[in-house]
Amino acid sequence: MTKNKPTVQDIFILYGPSYIKNHKLSKEQLKVISSIMNCKTKEMGIHKIICEHCGEEIIGYNSCRNRHCPMCQQYKKEEWIFNQNKDLLNCPYFHIVTTVPSKLNEIALYNQKEFYDILAFSTKESILELCEDPKWLGAKVGITSILHTWGSTMEFHPHIHSIVTGGGLTKNNKWVESSKYYLVKVQVLSSKFRGKFLSKLKALDLKLPKHLEHLKDNKKLNKFLEPLYKEDWVTYIEPPKGSPENVIEYIGRYSFRVAISNNRIKSIENGIISFEYKDYKDESKIKIMKLTADEFIRRFLLHVLPDNFTKIKHYGLLANNVKSSNIKLCRILISQYIYSNFTIKIKRKLYKHKCLICGSEDFNYEFFYNIHRLVTE
Repeated sequence: MTKNKPTVQDIFILYGPSYIKNHKLSKEQLKVISSIMNCKTKEMGIHKIICEHCGEEIIGYNSCRNRHCPMCQQYKKEEWIFNQNKDLLNCPYFHIVTTVPSKLNEIALYNQKEFYDILAFSTKESILELCEDPKWLGAKVGITSILHTWGSTMEFHPHIHSIVTGGGLTKNNKWVESSKYYLVKVQVLSSKFRGKFLSKLKALDLKLPKHLEHLKDNKKLNKFLEPLYKEDWVTYIEPPKGSPENVIEYIGRYSFRVAISNNRIKSIENGIISFEYKDYKDESKIKIMKLTADEFIRRFLLHVLPDNFTKIKHYGLLANNVKSSNIKLCRILISQYIYSNFTIKIKRKLYKHKCLICGSEDFNYEFFYNIHRLVTE
């Protein structure tokens, strides 16, 4: 049994080395295991925080800063929220979820970057096209999309969370606001997304395991995919909840999640990991799942993203190359002239160190890394 509050780091320290010996892993997966095992330990080196006023020193171990590490996400989330509040518009926001059938999971795992790219592309194109149609909104909306690849039990379940402005700019630069409860018809969105995604999937040069290599033949791939055109793909549109001031918090909560947080892990005993999960098939009741350490690590590693893959993307009004000018124009058009009066409601102060001696928040930071480790990795 480990300490009172078991963590993902404990699991990797106890069972990670044997898992590495017995399984073939990608370089990204090996890096994640190593980073989490060594996070906030001497292996990562130390940092020194020196008070500029009285010279008091605080010494601590460095974090791994890996985006899959449960211990490194809280500050990143707070920092992102702090920086993103400047892009918030005073309008409703909708939460849209798009996902793909489980029949495609194996293809996804062998083609992660390409698969996730077309998942995000098909989602944003479907939303933008429908919203620009005069039948629905008739305007270009702003979208922040976040890729998730897990369900509550850490099984592989790739899907996109999209936060969409409940309003947008027309071609002649007028602001049109949606209904507070309705953006587009969910069945139409699902159908359009399905068609776009399958069309893009067929165009990929797929990497496949031996038992699926026959799908490299276009006719056989078409036959494999044909039943999926008749299925209802799970698509969900959640109406706005609360005021716009809550939106940044809402987005941040989705943006920096990892496959499982430490507070869900209840025990590690005799090679068995117990953790909480939400059973959506049983009225979202909280239950306990028990997995062997091997199975827990296998599931966790399913969600390691390819290096340099961007999981948070902005589209439409919020596309990086036009975001700044669009935000200014939209604020004017929706009569949001006094920016400071609005943002002051949602500004949050990032946690800062306070000197225990003089109370100052002004520090110099010095970082000392384990040079041998950095060179050999």
